[in-house]
Amino acid sequence: MRKILFTLTISTLFLTGCHVSSRTSMYGSGGRTSYNVAAQNTTNQELLLNLVRLRYSDTPYFLELNGITTQFNFSSKLNSSIKLPGFNSDNPASVGGELGWSNQPTIQYSPLEGKDFAIQMMQPLDLRIVQGLVFTGWDVGRVFRLLIQNMADIPNASAASGPVPSSPPHYKKFLECLELLHHFQSLGELQIGVRYMPHGDKNISEDEACENQPNAIQISFPSNGDESDRLAVLLEGVKKSKGRYVLNMRQAFNEEASLGLMTRSLLGTMYYLSLGVEVPPKDIAAGTVAMTLNNDGSLFDWHDVIGDLLTINWSLRRPQSSYLAVPYRGYWFYIDDSDVNSKRTFVLLQQIYNLQAKQQEKEGPLLTIPLGAP
Repeated sequence: MRKILFTLTISTLFLTGCHVSSRTSMYGSGGRTSYNVAAQNTTNQELLLNLVRLRYSDTPYFLELNGITTQFNFSSKLNSSIKLPGFNSDNPASVGGELGWSNQPTIQYSPLEGKDFAIQMMQPLDLRIVQGLVFTGWDVGRVFRLLIQNMADIPNASAASGPVPSSPPHYKKFLECLELLHHFQSLGELQIGVRYMPHGDKNISEDEACENQPNAIQISFPSNGDESDRLAVLLEGVKKSKGRYVLNMRQAFNEEASLGLMTRSLLGTMYYLSLGVEVPPKDIAAGTVAMTLNNDGSLFDWHDVIGDLLTINWSLRRPQSSYLAVPYRGYWFYIDDSDVNSKRTFVLLQQIYNLQAKQQEKEGPLLTIPLGAP
């Protein structure tokens, strides 16, 4: 009898004194990976939702995830009772206990709004973002179609950087340039750089040029071959230097009020890609979505402009084979999981957003979580 009581007492102390193991807290249902996946999915869903909102001429809205903290609780209780043999031969002893485990997360959000955030959304993108994306392996066609609104006097559906235009855009000459640029990029012969060009005849040192934000982009490609000559004709102002064509384009306007290179804003990029949203015929008939009309009154097909960059489908029910899906206005809007080009463009847009939309300065909450042995 003493052995039984001693064993039960030790068991009770062991259960009531244990902690949540590090394996449970890090790899369990409330562990780091679970929160990582949830944060990524909801961030992507928010961006997709805002693209759909812009297509419906609604206001985009962003909630920043400031921090996630969680606290793990473990409780146990063991009740034991001993019944002397003879009083109950069927059950001489009985043991009962309780075991509990809980996870209490705290998630903090803050709305991204105000003057500073609006400026970041609306100001033209830095040329270093354009150059950096191409340098990191993104194809020049995808980057330029998203981020460049005008290249010299060649427009890239400039009106699409805002609410849906009423008239068809000009874009075909720009796409022809991009095909040639992509050709040289695939051969490893395309060079794109950024630089600071002073106004007028002012001479500045190399150190001064590095201190200023780049305001011009330089494109260089071989000067031999039919493709080179055709691209040089399209891009006016090209000069020859050491067997290559070189073009310097100043951002925005130069002294002669001639347009050089105009980048889109982050909001303009989102407006442009929102035209890849497929609209239900019912909403088109009801007039709840703005549409672009050809000269003959027929609907202009924006897929001629957006092409295979991004296609956002719609469904009455939640799609089963979606990469990403959000409910809106009684429909489900989604990117199909087999649409690799749309997925790549969406990832690129997320990178551009992270580069341009500066997070508000904040101090995250501190929480110490005691962990037991694994």
